[in-house]
Amino acid sequence: MHINAFRRWLWAGAALCAATAPFAHAATAPATAPAAADDQSTSAGQTGQANDSQSLTTADIVVIGSAAAQSAPLVASLTTTQPQAVISRSFIDNANAGADFNELIALTPGVSISGTGNGQGFSETKAVIRGFQDGEYNVTYDSIPFADTNNPTHHSTAFFPSNTIETVVVDRGPGNASQLGQATYGGNLNMYSRAVAEQFGGQLQMLYGSWNSLMGRFEIQSGRIEHLGGARMVFAGQYLKSQGALSFSPVQSKNLFFKMVLPIGANHTLTAMSTWNRNYYYQSDSLKGSTCGSALKGVSGFSNAALDANGNLLTQLTANNCAAGTNGAVYGRDYGLGGDATKQDYWAYNRTDKTTDFSYLRLQSVLGSGLSLDNRLYMYGYSNNTMSGNSGTVVTGFNTATLPYTKLTNSNILGYNKLNKYRVLGYIGQLTYDFWLGKIRAGGWYEHSNTWRHTWDLDRTTGLPSYNENAYLGTAATAAYPGISLANIKYEQNSGWNQFQLFGEFEFRPFDSLSITPGVKYVHFTRSVNALVNQTTRAPADMQATWTKTLPFLTVNWQASRNWSFYGQYAQGMYVPDLSSFYSTSATLAQSLADLQPMTTTNYQIGTVWHGRRVSLDLDGYIINVNNKLGTCTTVGCDTSLTINIGQVRYKGVEGQVAVMPLDGLSLFVNGSYNYAQSVTTGAQIAKAPFTTAAIGFVYARHGLRVSYNQKYTGVQFANEYNGNPNYRLYRLSPYSVGEFAISQEFGKNFRLGLTVSNVFDNRAITSISTSSSGAPTVTVGGVTYQNGYGQGDQFSFLPPRQFMVDARFTF
Repeated sequence: MHINAFRRWLWAGAALCAATAPFAHAATAPATAPAAADDQSTSAGQTGQANDSQSLTTADIVVIGSAAAQSAPLVASLTTTQPQAVISRSFIDNANAGADFNELIALTPGVSISGTGNGQGFSETKAVIRGFQDGEYNVTYDSIPFADTNNPTHHSTAFFPSNTIETVVVDRGPGNASQLGQATYGGNLNMYSRAVAEQFGGQLQMLYGSWNSLMGRFEIQSGRIEHLGGARMVFAGQYLKSQGALSFSPVQSKNLFFKMVLPIGANHTLTAMSTWNRNYYYQSDSLKGSTCGSALKGVSGFSNAALDANGNLLTQLTANNCAAGTNGAVYGRDYGLGGDATKQDYWAYNRTDKTTDFSYLRLQSVLGSGLSLDNRLYMYGYSNNTMSGNSGTVVTGFNTATLPYTKLTNSNILGYNKLNKYRVLGYIGQLTYDFWLGKIRAGGWYEHSNTWRHTWDLDRTTGLPSYNENAYLGTAATAAYPGISLANIKYEQNSGWNQFQLFGEFEFRPFDSLSITPGVKYVHFTRSVNALVNQTTRAPADMQATWTKTLPFLTVNWQASRNWSFYGQYAQGMYVPDLSSFYSTSATLAQSLADLQPMTTTNYQIGTVWHGRRVSLDLDGYIINVNNKLGTCTTVGCDTSLTINIGQVRYKGVEGQVAVMPLDGLSLFVNGSYNYAQSVTTGAQIAKAPFTTAAIGFVYARHGLRVSYNQKYTGVQFANEYNGNPNYRLYRLSPYSVGEFAISQEFGKNFRLGLTVSNVFDNRAITSISTSSSGAPTVTVGGVTYQNGYGQGDQFSFLPPRQFMVDARFTF
């Protein structure tokens, strides 16, 4: 272990001892420290970091109790109160440098990833945790939640590249009452910013790889500046450019990151952090993959239909032998965009530009007599300006000489401009009282958002407006629509929210090895819309709705010995209805919003963590009941434009991970999960929720040489929800796995060369399908018509090809 890494590890251990007392015995160094293993240190030990003794949740305190756990790429803390995986800084530092924060957690039990088709870091990805989709779990940065403002989803390449991340903690549960977020529902993906160092230093890094991909990085650590009271700063940046794995799909991004930790006297610490990101990429906003044109089962590359014991269709979708002229036939699995300016998928018509920023000020104060105060004031912004081609005919205007008005058209390429721009301001405050019986935390969170969104139809050939939307054409049948001057506006909308959450919890320690933490959180969320033309309805809108909920929590952690703990959790979470719940012209909308209940979860989880000298393991089981699931009604004659509560979903499963250190410097790991996510209404597994996941790999690090390999398996899943067809279920995706190999060698103290190979075996499996009923066969059973085969417009997404990245790094 290098001197600087050892120093960071000692600082982490010292602070963890103080932070977790009287559990200090669990936070000490491993009984036998690894002679030459990966450093599992976090920024937990440094005042001014997010995951320290004043963190919003004790689950952020990472306590490692053995050499095996210390060297593993992901591990659970001995003090956790819910299933957890901590991704080490060493793993992040040696993974594919382009990996976004979703790809960094891909090895976690119960996690699956889609959207990697353009190469790691070159397209936005989505992570599924136990079947919970993006938007159904929190994502935080330094314990500050962030998300889109129409629904709490995330853009994985827009904010935080891996060089801004010190470590990641994936909590598969709602956490304690003090865990904050817009979706305290299905779990928490908690990222923590780069740590500031005690010593001056830094590094320069250059990477080059597949598809003419180039990355440049720098990091400068100021070290401790005595004439500024011991202030420490880190400044970092990244530049990325690639042609991408898919046809005509280049990307470019730039990031700057700054963080300062400033002691103020003996009892106060001020942390200032700010990061800025700018990126663009070429990708269709209306096309979601490569079309193949296969409508019938058993033809065009699809095997003959077969059923499993439960009646599920076992036809394997391969996207081979696609129909002539489709994207799959022309470009194969590497389709992104085309080079023909007479088609909507012409690359120059399809560009997205994004600019984001994220900043906070944090003041931590030790008030004496066991009292401490933590204040965070933050702000983040997002701007997405998308130009996209679209199918259809350009409408240049209207002939108003006769009734009804008639459309004037040309043969140019139709498209649109989409803007999503928001600014979020927030404050989080927490008061902690630490005394002989335990620790009391109380605090609150206030957040305000303001969003401007629009989609305007365009003639992409000329750049002029195209008037394609429903409009008043001089007849009674069209009287509900806006005038023809607004027919180029699909929607133009302001929206916002004002929300606050209040929480309190008592971490009760009846004796040293047991912590019992009851807690309660109150959520108050008001969402508003003020639209010239509202999305979907194309009608004006000016309304708001408020949802409230009181959520109870109870967690237990018992350390049976210094390296073995058991935990249990009962917790409720909630999900506030999306902005789309306002997209209705129904006369009963106001009453519908008043009656609409947030989705809630009730979580029951138990588990154990054991860190032996050479073996570390953890195992958990869970049952999660979802109530008030949001959707639309299916009853004949009901208003399907209204969002209503439609039923329940039940999640249950088991998960586990094991790390073994058979030799000094060598760490082996394996993990797996069985995750059952069933709709209570239909009895079927929900869409995009793999039944199983698994990962296996090793890390060898000794004498400056580091070699690692990991393989992630994603089990059977379905691309869309069950449609009720009594014959079989469509769109079953086959299991697949993908591996990553990395090797690096240090030369002296200042230079390192490395190579990363992603998707080692060049697996091109289908990872997701944007399904379509276009051209699909149907069947009528009991008077109800069902899709009974695959659509000609189905759009496939695949694993990217094998990817190489060479890394040269100079440290000082």
